[in-house]
Amino acid sequence: MRKLKKFLALLCAASFVLSFSSCNSPEQSTAASSTAASTAAFTPKSPEELTVILHAGGGKDGITHLNAQETFEYYYSQGYRYFEYDLRLSSDGRIIATHAWEHLSPEDPYNITYDEFKALRLENGYTPANEEWLMETIKSHPDVNIVVDAKMDTTEGDAAVLARLEELEGIYGIDISPNIIPEVFSKEMWDIVKETTTFDRYFFSHYKVYYTVDTMLEYFSDERIWGFALSTFTDEDIRSQLYRVKKTKKIFVFTPKDKEGVLDAAAMGADGVYLDSPSVPD
Repeated sequence: MRKLKKFLALLCAASFVLSFSSCNSPEQSTAASSTAASTAAFTPKSPEELTVILHAGGGKDGITHLNAQETFEYYYSQGYRYFEYDLRLSSDGRIIATHAWEHLSPEDPYNITYDEFKALRLENGYTPANEEWLMETIKSHPDVNIVVDAKMDTTEGDAAVLARLEELEGIYGIDISPNIIPEVFSKEMWDIVKETTTFDRYFFSHYKVYYTVDTMLEYFSDERIWGFALSTFTDEDIRSQLYRVKKTKKIFVFTPKDKEGVLDAAAMGADGVYLDSPSVPD
């Protein structure tokens, strides 16, 4: 697990003026305290204590949403242990990692085979992740945590992505349950997934449907729901009730784009944040 503290020190050294830890300005500290006031039933973590999840495998060279093999190696070598990937099924039913179909084939984006996908290269020559790479990576990096954002067009399709991951356990003969943290997006998806997969942890990710805190706690009280992933745009009604969530669930916030966004996530009571890159801009 990699905390914000280490890369914040690097950013300060590189003259990125962040409002964390020793980089705090009085104005920003006051703003964070004000935001935290509505969630006074819990003590927010300081931003440098937040766990970082590298969104879409982490961006690099100014490019985001890469889901690339090379960015994993780069960030893992720096100590990061949580990575989120956008996973889909190829036309022949195998796992591929891409944020948007149009990046694959503008003419017929849904009709790409696994072998065709493996031959693709992204900007700057990066190699997109696929199921073979994913399984070998977990095997060789047993402390890694992979958050799965299924990117199919239906609830059933999203659940099928997770079922394929479970199937790969038998094919490769390794237990990936401790390493995979699937996101579920609705009660309907959870009803399918909890019966068809057996991963140790799941997120409820609050971005495809809108639920109140009461509804979230009703639908996702199962202890296998490890945490809730909430948007930076989470409204005050939900924010004011997050002390109830934190009694049993972790909170992660997606995807702050600047230092103020990370401060706000900490004030919300987040345990961690999804980031495109640890180099949070001013």
